[in-house]
Amino acid sequence: MSQEALKEARELLNSRSFGVLSTLSVKLEGFPFGSVVPYCLDEAGAPVILISTIAEHTKNLMNDPRCSITILRESNNVQSNGRLCLVGNMEKLPTEDEVTPEKYYRHFPKSAGYHQAHDFSFYRLDIKDIRYIGGFGRIHWLDAKDFCLQNPFNGKSEAYIINHMNEDHQKDLALYSSHFQQIKTEDKQVRMVGIDTEGFDVFVDDRKLRFTFENPVTDAKQAREAFVALSKAAKA
Repeated sequence: MSQEALKEARELLNSRSFGVLSTLSVKLEGFPFGSVVPYCLDEAGAPVILISTIAEHTKNLMNDPRCSITILRESNNVQSNGRLCLVGNMEKLPTEDEVTPEKYYRHFPKSAGYHQAHDFSFYRLDIKDIRYIGGFGRIHWLDAKDFCLQNPFNGKSEAYIINHMNEDHQKDLALYSSHFQQIKTEDKQVRMVGIDTEGFDVFVDDRKLRFTFENPVTDAKQAREAFVALSKAAKA
C-alpha cells in the first residue's frame, strides 16, 4: 500500500470541512440519496457529523447505516482532481460523549444552537474501506486500519493547546495563514480549531485552512517546537 497515497488522502480529508453523504433511500426503495454534510474528525481520525431526525439522510441511516462520504479537492479540472470516498457504517454516538460535541462546536460554532433547538444527534462513520484518486492513473484502495490515525491530542489536552494559540498567538496564526496559504487576514476572525499528529486546523472567518507539520508530533512539547519552527520560517 502506498504510504504517499495514505498521507495525501488524510491531508485531503483534513483540509475540507464538508462532503457528500450518500445513503440508501427509504422513500425511493434503496436508490442512492446524496446530501451535503459538514464534518470534523474525532480522536480516532473518523468523520463526525451532526444531523437531525427530520432530515432525509437521517431517516435513511436509521433504516440502513451503510453509507459513504465523498470529499473533493477544489479544482477547475474535476477529472484530474483529487477525491476521496469513505465507505462504512454510520454509528450514533452516545449522549454522554462530551468530547466530540466540544470538538465539533469549535469547527462549527453556530451548530450548538441547532443542536439545542432541534432533534439533532452526533454520528461517526465507522470506515470499512477507502477509495482515493489522486489524479489521472493514481487510483488506490486504502485500508482503514492504516488510514485512520489516533489523535494524541484529545479532550483537555487539545483544548489547552487551542486556547493557548488563540489567546496568546493570534498574530502567529494570522502569519501562518497569510504566508503559507496566501490568505488575507485583515479584519477577519482567525481561530485555531483542532490539532492532531500531522497538523492543525485554522478557520479564517468561515474558510478552513489546513497546516501540515514537517514531522509528526505526539505531545505538547513537540507541538510547541513545530509552531516555533513555522513562525521562524514565515518571518524569514
